[in-house]
Amino acid sequence: MLDTAREPFFSMVRCPRCRSEVRIKRRIGPYELLEIAGQGGSGRVFRAQYTTEDGAVSEVALKVLEKSSPDYEEHLMLLRNETVSAQLVDHPTVVKVLTLEEDDHGARLMMEFMEGGSLHERIVSPDAEARCLDEASVLRIGVEILDALAAAESCGIVHRDLKPANILFTRDGSAKLGDFGLARSTATKPVDQSHLLATPDYVAPEMLEGFPGDIRSDLYGLGCCLYHALSSAPPYETEGLSIPELLTLKLRPIDLSRVAVSPATRELLVRMTDPDPRKRFASHAQARSAILASLNVAERKGVGFGELVKNLFKVKNCNR
Repeated sequence: MLDTAREPFFSMVRCPRCRSEVRIKRRIGPYELLEIAGQGGSGRVFRAQYTTEDGAVSEVALKVLEKSSPDYEEHLMLLRNETVSAQLVDHPTVVKVLTLEEDDHGARLMMEFMEGGSLHERIVSPDAEARCLDEASVLRIGVEILDALAAAESCGIVHRDLKPANILFTRDGSAKLGDFGLARSTATKPVDQSHLLATPDYVAPEMLEGFPGDIRSDLYGLGCCLYHALSSAPPYETEGLSIPELLTLKLRPIDLSRVAVSPATRELLVRMTDPDPRKRFASHAQARSAILASLNVAERKGVGFGELVKNLFKVKNCNR
């Protein structure tokens, strides 16, 4: 008899009889785990089927935090915060959080399943066509996420953890902002410098100094995400750096030499990611106006390229 009580959900174990690998613990109450969709700081995310008491079945995303997980209590607080914050915002550009369940086995956060994956997955995809990360596409994503940040701010909430993995897509390609685990009100206490939870590549420098974050901090994070999508690389190399080292690095402007974009988009990125928050956009309205202006330029540039290709085909056909 194989004892799997201590094995994590959806584990692969080797059968002691036939020696083949078997997937175990695929069901949690009314949820059937179908595949691992992602790994967050506060638990693994699964694509799952949810069956209601009346037999209706729907596909959901399920973030699972097991009681045996390291730092369980801290991660549970993040899940609780994510639930309250996302449900409070409740906007079409925010990933819908349905319910949080807690019991002796751990906690499970049920959310809408985002079939289009994440911006991070698009950036690292080996399929260039699947990425669709041209300048105009990236700016359209920026507008949608900016709308999510505006909705959050209207509820007194700052996201504080903008990163490509938290920008998710519906089946039709619409972008939504997820994972409000680190979100907090602008009136709450400063972040503890000795224990950085936000992702170093995208966190604003003022948050490294203990500032709790505001709209300008979220705009910085979004600007870094847009930069990453356009250049296929994060704006800084942050691996293994301490908070003081990160702060020194982040006080330097990002290197835009790797980004081939229009002057309007270049200026947009410069302003969004300025190390000095006073030099960034002061409001969502300002940032939205600038992104839309850059998008207009990028779309006209794309149309011009399309017309050039059409004309080349016309010339080839005329020469036949």
